[in-house]
Amino acid sequence: MLQIALLDLALGLTPPSRTPPSQCLTRRAVAGAAAAAILAPTLHPSPAHALIKGSAPPPKSKPKERKCSNIDECQALGEAERAAQAAGQDTTIERTVGGDRYRDLAAGSGRETVAGDAVEIRYRVMRLGPKSNDGLSGEGQTIFSLGYGEDDDKEGDALPVQLAGKTLVPGVNDALLGMQPGGRRRVLVRPERGWRVQTGACARGEEKGMTDLNELTKRVDAQDGNLVFKADIGAAIENENACQNKEALPQPRSYGAKARFGRRFDESLLVEVDLVGFTDVKKAAAASNTFVYDQAEVCRQNPFAEGCPVDAAK
Repeated sequence: MLQIALLDLALGLTPPSRTPPSQCLTRRAVAGAAAAAILAPTLHPSPAHALIKGSAPPPKSKPKERKCSNIDECQALGEAERAAQAAGQDTTIERTVGGDRYRDLAAGSGRETVAGDAVEIRYRVMRLGPKSNDGLSGEGQTIFSLGYGEDDDKEGDALPVQLAGKTLVPGVNDALLGMQPGGRRRVLVRPERGWRVQTGACARGEEKGMTDLNELTKRVDAQDGNLVFKADIGAAIENENACQNKEALPQPRSYGAKARFGRRFDESLLVEVDLVGFTDVKKAAAASNTFVYDQAEVCRQNPFAEGCPVDAAK
């Protein structure tokens, strides 16, 4: 009743009554009581005006317990965790008869390969990964491959080869020796054990070629400058790969893969090779011939390359 009376008084609905001075309310008290009466329903809502139920807020998560208190402790903890993750992996590094470092990624079964065997293989030729501390660990960037559907091939394709002569680059040939069907091996192939020619000027490192195209622009003949310039450019592009072995397997097949490999053949490369199984020597010989370097294809792509007929440049 007091709240109603005060509200009426504040709104001017009833005339003020004469009360003793001691019972008079101040103007501030009257305003406060009126505000309280107006806000009472909102401060104490009835069940009908309760909040609508929805998705409950997530429970408060406890702060994660810190396992280290300084940088040195955190680094040591990280090294210990990485060592624990690698504990179940085979990190044994061995060497082939030619001195190439390799690691078996999957074991095979059955008879081991020996020199002269004809086998079927799948392979990936890759650049070294940024975190490859030992030259064999981590992921690599594929340059070209066969048998995985990553290039101009189909998943499951295999290359028949014979482990004899110069069919394969030395690093890959020696890595295949001693493998069993179903096995996978990763080998680090150094340039001199891979696709870099080791005879003549290439072996002495004297074949520099004309790779400075800015310098070539100055060598313009006054009579037929355009033709001379084009010929020099073609020679420069060809000389960059003058020491590349384009015959020993494995070799890229697509134009894009050849271009990528032409920039990387003189590096140490990772080669993963799967031994699918044994095959016939004649089948291996026939398949190997399809990868032989085709001079006609080179001239078609670059008419000004070394060894191309003059008519091809017209």
